[in-house]
Amino acid sequence: MVFETIRKNSAPEIVVEQILKKLKSGEITTGSRLPSQRELAKRFGVGRSSLREALNALAVMGYLDVQQGRGTFVAGQPPAQELSASTLQAAMRAGSLLDVLELREALECRAGELAAERAESAHRRRLKLALREMEESREDYRRFLNADVEFHTALAEATLNPIFSEMLRFLLEKVVGHHETFRTTLISADYRSHAIRTLKQVAACIEREDGRGAAEWMRDHLGGIRRELKTIL
Repeated sequence: MVFETIRKNSAPEIVVEQILKKLKSGEITTGSRLPSQRELAKRFGVGRSSLREALNALAVMGYLDVQQGRGTFVAGQPPAQELSASTLQAAMRAGSLLDVLELREALECRAGELAAERAESAHRRRLKLALREMEESREDYRRFLNADVEFHTALAEATLNPIFSEMLRFLLEKVVGHHETFRTTLISADYRSHAIRTLKQVAACIEREDGRGAAEWMRDHLGGIRRELKTIL
């Protein structure tokens, strides 16, 4: 697989264009695994940060599937529509959200495990109240977002680890900022239903002290955000 060496000032955009060109020509096939990021950066002649920015944008648009611990794969059903310049620019901006999600997955899945061991009755009540507010505010996205953030905040505090809570609070502030930037009031009703359903399962697992289950349902919840991103660009 041979790629053109590219100019540094537009490296991420041109990486995207080259990968899409090879997808269209069939040189890179659906479902195939891409070389490691280190190898790809070497082949393109760009830095790892530029490559990661390009891969994140392609993942946001639905062309790639980045699987933690396994690598980067070409999506089984890549988008059928032609890529517009405006969509590419929006995806470049939104790609940084995947970095936030990556860290959220590491921290919040662990938070689910710890909360299952340590949550007190007050924490469990807060989780239930946040879920009720999410259900009652499906049509009012501002309320829905606030209730969603409250659930995740309560989960962090249920770990009884103040440093954990502080780190997750910082990430949640980043999330709210992304919502403002990308007008995520456009997210689908299906996503909102998925968010409620998965967080209900997280709360249920915490109630029965099932840490592994809480972690898996949180991973499912955060995966829904990744899948929804491409629909709001």
